[in-house]
Amino acid sequence: MKTHLPEELQFEISSLQIAAKAWGQADGFPVLAFHGWLDNAATFDHLAPFFPDWRLVSLDMPGHGHSSHRPPGTSYHFVDMLFEVVEVLDQLGWEECSLIGHSMGAGVATCVAGILRERVKRLILVEGLGPLSQPSEKVTELMRDSIQQWNSLKTKKSPVYQNREEAVRARHFAGKLKKSSVETLVARGLSENTDGLVWRSDPRLRIKSRLYLSEAQILQMIQDITAHVLVIEAEDTDTRRWVDLLRSRLGYVKNLNHRILPGGHHLHLDEPQSVASAIKDFLKYKKKHE
Repeated sequence: MKTHLPEELQFEISSLQIAAKAWGQADGFPVLAFHGWLDNAATFDHLAPFFPDWRLVSLDMPGHGHSSHRPPGTSYHFVDMLFEVVEVLDQLGWEECSLIGHSMGAGVATCVAGILRERVKRLILVEGLGPLSQPSEKVTELMRDSIQQWNSLKTKKSPVYQNREEAVRARHFAGKLKKSSVETLVARGLSENTDGLVWRSDPRLRIKSRLYLSEAQILQMIQDITAHVLVIEAEDTDTRRWVDLLRSRLGYVKNLNHRILPGGHHLHLDEPQSVASAIKDFLKYKKKHE
């Protein structure tokens, strides 16, 4: 397998700077990629070498990795990311492309594919299909929790690590990933200050969303997708709620290929070969039926 050295990209959008890692030639098969919550663009490091003909651009979503944090006094809202992704696509100049997303990033990719159905031709979703929704009767409780978390943020101290191995142990303990996968994410996810090493991700990302899209709105976006869709589900995921939600939405996808593969929630990092094989089968099927 040929080794590909990624390049670093920067996109100036609105009031933010969006960082990205990119693999492949500029004229390669255009694929825009989105990571999961509190991860970063390195989440596709292990998968990228299997696709030397792709121009794979993996974003650090706002507040993650090397991308800017939102201005002081503002919050992170899922729908804002959709507008920002469209700005990035416009700057790339891709009139047609494919999208790949993991977890939260799969939610972003789903909605963008519905919004830009004339531009998105293939959609690859790993452990996700649309964003999380909440029933309307929980709106008061969620708003109250969000306000409380916002008000308590100023008194919370972010963890500081004396070396990278400490951070790797902490991240490894928090999620069921192979150590090599944790090391990949941590390498891009840390920055250094006078006290030691800290996470680059904005602490405000941990605050509950103030408002969610309704399930009806999300299902409409899914129904509006015209791209061929590959949904990859992990056999051993620890995000049961996400899986139940994913399966309840599958029937709304027009051109669906659904695969269940060995591995956990981050199987694209832990088991990249099997995920790459499923993607290649999907792309061959799509090409055969064009």
